[in-house]
Amino acid sequence: MARILALTSRLPYPPREGHQLRAWHVLKALASRHEVTLLSFLRNDDALDEAGPLRKILARLETFPIASEQSRVALAKALLRGTLTRSPFLVAKYDSAALRQRLAQLARDADLVHFDMLPLMAHADCVPAGVPVTFNAHNVEHHLLAKRAHIEPRLAARVFLSTQVSRLQAFERHACQRADAILACSEPDARAVRELAAGCDVEVIANGVDLDDNRPAPAVPDPDRLVFVGQMGWFPNRDGVDWFLQSVFPRIVAARPQARFVLVGKADGFEVPAAVAGNVRLAGFVNDLRPDVHAAAVYVVPLRAGSGTRLKVLEAMALGKAIVTTTIGSEGIELVHGESALFADDAEGFARATLALMDSPEQVARMGAAARRLAEARYGWDAIGAQLLDRYGRLLDRTIRVDHAPAIDSPVASSMSPSRTS
Repeated sequence: MARILALTSRLPYPPREGHQLRAWHVLKALASRHEVTLLSFLRNDDALDEAGPLRKILARLETFPIASEQSRVALAKALLRGTLTRSPFLVAKYDSAALRQRLAQLARDADLVHFDMLPLMAHADCVPAGVPVTFNAHNVEHHLLAKRAHIEPRLAARVFLSTQVSRLQAFERHACQRADAILACSEPDARAVRELAAGCDVEVIANGVDLDDNRPAPAVPDPDRLVFVGQMGWFPNRDGVDWFLQSVFPRIVAARPQARFVLVGKADGFEVPAAVAGNVRLAGFVNDLRPDVHAAAVYVVPLRAGSGTRLKVLEAMALGKAIVTTTIGSEGIELVHGESALFADDAEGFARATLALMDSPEQVARMGAAARRLAEARYGWDAIGAQLLDRYGRLLDRTIRVDHAPAIDSPVASSMSPSRTS
């Protein structure tokens, strides 16, 4: 059993967003075999009083507030640092002297330090030499930011985001070079990481889904109902749903006036276009998304930006849903057009594919069953957890063998052998 010290950018339990879900299952897999201590930033909307299952698997949990969420002064400082220095705002946002001090203390006795999100890698200098560092890359962040800057409609925001791209790219390259091992969510992300930082050790550990908690429903879904799951605070979700409601859904309603679209997830401040408002329901945050997903004939994934693999798509697959998705929306997932999903990247094609499924309950059932089989074969968290443990086991074994190798009285050998500082 190894001692693993992990850092997360927010409390991973309860998992209400995609990156929390991945972080939770990664930690659960690691804790099944090792002693895990977690240092986690705490967002204002994190529910520490609901973190019982997280505490149960951990040896220790310590939380740290995000200063830029606590005060406008701290936010202004982070913005200035992200504007006037080489440090991107995404990194400056997670400045914390308290976390750095605690990390430096605990890392001395750790066998491995796991950083769950890119900005946390700014604190990797607190880890002593000889202690391996792993970086869980949920996305290729500078690609995501570049896309966001491109589609941002507000001029001032677009200018600011554009200035951040090169800073974030440089930081991401340095982070990948610093890590002893990088976990990518998909093969396209792994290729992008290798192009960014040649020679880095990157392995694909895909996102997964809980196959027991997410099962198909026996009832026949409503052929007129469509559903999407995702909170609108995440810009790829908001951009995709905006595009769907403005360019795709009006075509569907024109052909099928009784069509209904249900948006499940936090949607504070989200405005539905007046032309389709009567056909749209904002369900908001729900404790259990399954009833709304089960009730819909088609699960739409109209995303135009993002990286990694979409956990929402994997959940839809496990629930046995017929899926219409963009290429980006299902990137990294082995869905096959016409068999386990339908793909379309333009508004007309997306509307046409969705209508084809709404008109064919048989195809909805057939495609949903194929999606479920694929989820069972490739994306269960148990199988992915075993792959993760194998990867960490190899890294830990290599480190332990080096640390405990007999001393060699050779200046060359000594200079090449890493050692831990106390």
